[in-house]
Amino acid sequence: MIVQHTGLYYPYVHFRDPAWIKAAALYLPQLARVVPEGFRVSDPEHVRVLRDALDFVQDIDPAEAVGAASRQMLVLVHEHGAELRRRFGVRGTGGPPRAEVVNAEPAPPGIPMPAGHRAQSFSPSGRPLAGLYPQEMSGELQEALFDSGLAVPRVPDGAGHDAYHEWVGTDPALAWVYKCALTAELAARTAFLPVTDQEAAHTAVDAWDAERMAAVLLGGAPAPVGTGDLAGRIGVLSVRCVLPAGLEEVPVEKIVDLRRDHEPEFFAYLDAVARTAADLREELADIRSPRALDLYVRQAAHRNFEVELEKLRRVMNGVGLQTISTSVSTTFDTPTSAALVSGLLGTIGGAVAGSAAGMVAGAGATAVGILGGARRQRDEALAGSPVGFLLRVERGLRPTTAVRRIGRALRRSVGAGV
Repeated sequence: MIVQHTGLYYPYVHFRDPAWIKAAALYLPQLARVVPEGFRVSDPEHVRVLRDALDFVQDIDPAEAVGAASRQMLVLVHEHGAELRRRFGVRGTGGPPRAEVVNAEPAPPGIPMPAGHRAQSFSPSGRPLAGLYPQEMSGELQEALFDSGLAVPRVPDGAGHDAYHEWVGTDPALAWVYKCALTAELAARTAFLPVTDQEAAHTAVDAWDAERMAAVLLGGAPAPVGTGDLAGRIGVLSVRCVLPAGLEEVPVEKIVDLRRDHEPEFFAYLDAVARTAADLREELADIRSPRALDLYVRQAAHRNFEVELEKLRRVMNGVGLQTISTSVSTTFDTPTSAALVSGLLGTIGGAVAGSAAGMVAGAGATAVGILGGARRQRDEALAGSPVGFLLRVERGLRPTTAVRRIGRALRRSVGAGV
């Protein structure tokens, strides 16, 4: 049985990149996100459409994973408290705690504070404080962070956050590492696949124990190379080769239509992603170099998806060209009909040449049967290919020109389009 993993978004609740979540809907069956009890979600329209029309976005309470993740962070604090305090200790501007705010977000170590950013609470690194929601960690961990000088109670700044709870304000890097640990623990319990739209992210897949936290935060031994997220990486690389520029401007309804109209091909494609990831995970289990792992993953994505997609494109074009040849020889056997075909093709261009629908528009019932055969050939080729859905995406999200609109209308008139 092939497992098609639900994605698990981290380290935030709200998605940061509209293009990313639209792309994710093309290579993940569903996308879960960590929403602690009491947290108020505020989604933009494109997220609401994906959630309501496709049931794509799922909210999951991390309560069952909080205990284990908190224990690992407690071990980290007990073993490396002094060094953590030197690098990530917090200090405020004075005054009542509720007068100060958290107005940064979790971020990987080494990410500089944005120029001109003003904040009322800072870590020694000069970065504003990030907030962890109280329900994301145990009470014991909260007290340990407060007592060790690694956190202060703060309220969030801005309407986008829940202002009804006092959050745990800490250095963005410390918050990031804990969010990764919580995500990894939740993923282990659900078989969800951690995914993120943050380029600088450390992978949250595989174990995030105290040793790994220390390695990432304090620069000790390098964090281990994880192979648990290969399905997500293969999915990203495979779908990226067919996505148009400016995906954030593509109406989200097009994504919904592609998923709904071509569901069997979508799940066949997901099976291919899962198989590729499973094979790589077995073959590359002993790889320790991140660079080498990345090269192998890219090679697999190219071989199993880009090359297969090009083969499918040639099959699709071949079906159309064969249809033209057949219809010209069997239907358009008079000079008048041939002239009609030539003129029509010259008018609407190459978009129609790939399907011969233009000839049907002026020729009659005989060519309809021929084009019906072409449609069957195309459907069989798409259904039999693990990348058929990618071709649907490539053509379904392509900007529509006047020539393509004419050709598509003619193809629809006989049901011959891809």
